[in-house]
Parts: sequence; structure tokens; C-alpha cells
Amino acid sequence: MQQHSGQHLITAVADHLFKLKTTSWELGRFRSAIELDTPSMTAEQVAAIEQSVNEKIRDRLPVNVRELSLDDPEVEQVRWPGFA
Repeated sequence: MQQHSGQHLITAVADHLFKLKTTSWELGRFRSAIELDTPSMTAEQVAAIEQSVNEKIRDRLPVNVRELSLDDPEVEQVRWPGFA
């Protein structure tokens, strides 16, 4: 759950800061990967995402878990609180 929540947080921050959408992700036992819709990223972008994610972790933002059925129209609207 920790890795899964972390993936969602990184994805939300990348989208919020740089409008980078996640195209795929894989959570592995020893290595995880998040693919964003960009051919490359600068070191500054990576550092900004890392800094923002770490700040949110230190702020202990609450995690709310909800289950939605696939046919629920709200599925398309799910976003992290605080990210517009």
C-alpha cells in the first residue's frame, strides 16, 4: 500500500507541476517505474517533483480510500485533494 500510495502522489505532483500525465506504471518487488507522457525530463523537473512529494509526505496529508465501480461517472473525476 505504501508503494501504491507513493505512485499516486508522484503522479499527482507531476501532473500538477508540469501537466505530465502518467501513461503507465509498474510496482515491483525491488523496482518500480512510472512512465510519463514526455520523451525526457530535466534534472530540475525531477528535483521539483521529489521536493514537492517529500513536502507532502512530511505534511502528513491524509489518504482517503474509496472504492468506485468502473461504471461510476466519478471515476473520471478522481483527483488528489489540493490539486486542481
